[in-house]
Amino acid sequence: MFELILVIAPLFIIIFGSAFLVKFGIADVKWQEELNAYALKIGFPALLFSALAGMEFSIMEEWDLLLANSIFLLMSFVLAYVIGKLLKLKKKMFMTLFICLGFGNAAYLGIPALVQSYGDSVLGEASLVVAVYLLFIFTIGIGCLEIWNKKNKDAVLHKILFRLVKNPLLLAVVFGLVFSYLNLELPSALQQAIDMLAASVTPIVLVVIGLFLGHTKFGKLKDWLPSGIFTLMTLMVLPAIFYFVVKAMQLDTGDFSVSIVDAAMPLAITPFALVEEYNLDKSFIARSIVLSTILSVLTIPFWIFVV
Repeated sequence: MFELILVIAPLFIIIFGSAFLVKFGIADVKWQEELNAYALKIGFPALLFSALAGMEFSIMEEWDLLLANSIFLLMSFVLAYVIGKLLKLKKKMFMTLFICLGFGNAAYLGIPALVQSYGDSVLGEASLVVAVYLLFIFTIGIGCLEIWNKKNKDAVLHKILFRLVKNPLLLAVVFGLVFSYLNLELPSALQQAIDMLAASVTPIVLVVIGLFLGHTKFGKLKDWLPSGIFTLMTLMVLPAIFYFVVKAMQLDTGDFSVSIVDAAMPLAITPFALVEEYNLDKSFIARSIVLSTILSVLTIPFWIFVV
């Protein structure tokens, strides 16, 4: 277990080191915005395309992986809905919980952590898991938020399709899978350029996470209780459900190690960007991102050890 903590320690050194850059006044919010824009629009699409285009993809061979993660995300939405109704949460908190519960940081932190732990061989599988997450979050997740905000249903469908077509990560996944399925290859020089961009993105996204942590105000301790409960759910309860369902079905947990570890990722940064558009709970999301990211220093190695 301690050895696994040491394996992923470099990732968190970059994250927390970047947070200190903010505290010491070296980095401002523009750093976060510009680095995140590069990662989202250039670096990560290059990484996903490169990983998927270079793997031998077959829907039949990856069916278990795709189905398991789809069921997990659907379960997360249902669980968030049930919890929200049982606790009679106000609309703002209800919508916040719904979009956040299954929205783990499978891309920005998941891929670096998995590659650091298992090696480059898991990059293709990890990219497929990210694709499933993106698809469900930007269809069911965003779609429900649009409907609950009393938007016209036709406008909702149009907006979902527009977001999907615009999303550079999903486009990279689609093109990567097409290239893999048709066994296409880019000219060597162009592929090398894409690979260079892909190689640049891991430290950049870790810096982005750190900058976000550095800009978050801590407030009073009692204000962190809801985020603490949420963090327990995302880091321990949800991956435990995934793990024990796999065990109950007498499947090899090793075959789903990437999926289970991704299910244990802290809350992604993206929901914070949706706060104003959908009237979500800004303070809760910010605190949950900070707390879950800090505690994941211990929980990510734990789940890597378990599976």
